[in-house]
Amino acid sequence: MNRVRAEIIRYLATESAGATSGQIARDLEATYQTIFRHLQDLEGQGIVESDGTSNRHGQRVIYRLDKQERDRALSNYAKYLDGK
Repeated sequence: MNRVRAEIIRYLATESAGATSGQIARDLEATYQTIFRHLQDLEGQGIVESDGTSNRHGQRVIYRLDKQERDRALSNYAKYLDGK
């Protein structure tokens, strides 16, 4: 797993109320663009969810970790590594 994605998942695991992409970028000392790109990918996988709509321009979007989907993805990854 990509280090930045792992840091985002870990960060959101500690923020039960969620966080904005800008807040995550500041706290992880990464660029907004990098964090946003990873959040979009994680959201597409279902691991991260947001309160934003398809039209996000000018909105504060809060991202939250879906722990069930994270655990499912980790389980599937372990099965893959085990050759199953």
